[in-house]
Amino acid sequence: MDEIERLELRIEELRERIARSRRLRLVGLASAVVGPALIVAFILGLVDYTPARVLVAFALAIGGMVLMGSSRSSTEELERDLKQVEAERMAAIDALELVQVGEGKG
Repeated sequence: MDEIERLELRIEELRERIARSRRLRLVGLASAVVGPALIVAFILGLVDYTPARVLVAFALAIGGMVLMGSSRSSTEELERDLKQVEAERMAAIDALELVQVGEGKG
């Protein structure tokens, strides 16, 4: 497998990992919203209060914030890696010294 193919496979892998990281960030955001909303629902009496539900609400709120932060930093790191690999691919393509074929004289 030549260098350009290897780099293109790496680029595809990084793009998939970035997409997965962004999905995890959305899950974290949803958890960070649902947890506090559940706490407000306890306060307003919309949901029956139990200690287990309160623990779940706090776990959702805290876990969601942690997941969002972790996914954001992972996504940023993956995006930096992607830019670097894309630059390496462009350098490998430029190094091929391709000759441009012009139109025929006829």
